[in-house]
Amino acid sequence: MTPMTMTTVEDSGLPVMLDTKDIAQIFKRCNLAVYAEARRRFYREINLNPFKHQSESVLRFLEWMFWDWFAYDCAVSGELSGDEAEDMCITLESDVGCGISPFLAISEFLYETDPRIGEREIHDLRDVDETNFASMFWIHDSNAAKGTMKLEDVVHGGYYELRGGEVAAQYDGAHGGLIVNRVAHVRGHWQFCAIPVYEAHRPDAPEVGEAIAKSFRDTGYRPDFPGLVRFFYGRAKDTGMDLEDFQRARENGTLQAIMDGLRN
Repeated sequence: MTPMTMTTVEDSGLPVMLDTKDIAQIFKRCNLAVYAEARRRFYREINLNPFKHQSESVLRFLEWMFWDWFAYDCAVSGELSGDEAEDMCITLESDVGCGISPFLAISEFLYETDPRIGEREIHDLRDVDETNFASMFWIHDSNAAKGTMKLEDVVHGGYYELRGGEVAAQYDGAHGGLIVNRVAHVRGHWQFCAIPVYEAHRPDAPEVGEAIAKSFRDTGYRPDFPGLVRFFYGRAKDTGMDLEDFQRARENGTLQAIMDGLRN
C-alpha cells in the first residue's frame, strides 16, 4: 500500500492529518472501480464546459478538489483490510448514512498497521472525519499574533473561531472577504483541513457579506461540495452558464432575460 503523508510531526501539539491525494491513490490501486466511479460522479456534478479551454493549473486544482471530496464526502461499504481479494469487494455507497468515508477507512487501517498512528492520532482522525464540512465563510477578523480567524458561515449560519497561524497571517487585519473551504473540530478547536476552493480579499465591505448571507437564507440554497466547486469553476445545471458567463450577462444587461426565459 502507498505510504501515507502525515502533515504534522510527533510532539508538535498539532492534530495529525492525512493527505487526501494519498487516500485517492490508495483506492485507485486497491479498488479501481470505486475510484473511477467516484471520479465520474464528481466531474459530472461540477459540470465543466467541454467547449471552453481549461488551463493545466485549473485542471490540477480541480483534481485536488476531487481528492478532497472523495476522501471526506464519499462513502464506501467497508474498511480496508490489506487483503487484495477483500478490498476488491468494497463498493461505493450512494445512500445517505451508509458506509464510511475513504478518509476513515484509511485511518482505521493505519491504526491497525502503522506504528505512527496511536491512540492520540486516531482520535484526531476520527474527529476530523466526524466534524468536517465545507462552506462559504465571511471573514470577520483575522489576527496573525493570536493565530486565529473569526468566520461566519454564510450558507448554513453560525460563527466559528479557527486556529491556524499561516492562514491567519495571510489575512492579518482583515475584517471582510470570502473563503470557501472545509473545516473540522479537532483537539477543542476548529481549523481548516483542506485547501480553499476559492478565496477573495475583496470586496470586503460588511454589506457585501450580509448580502451573500441573505441570498442563501432567502433562497434556501445549500450547495454540497461539488456544488461549491461548480459555482466557481463549472456550469449551473439550470442555465448552463459558468461564473464568467453569469458576470458577463449581468454586465451587458441580458441576465434578466435569460432568467425570465428559464422561468417561462
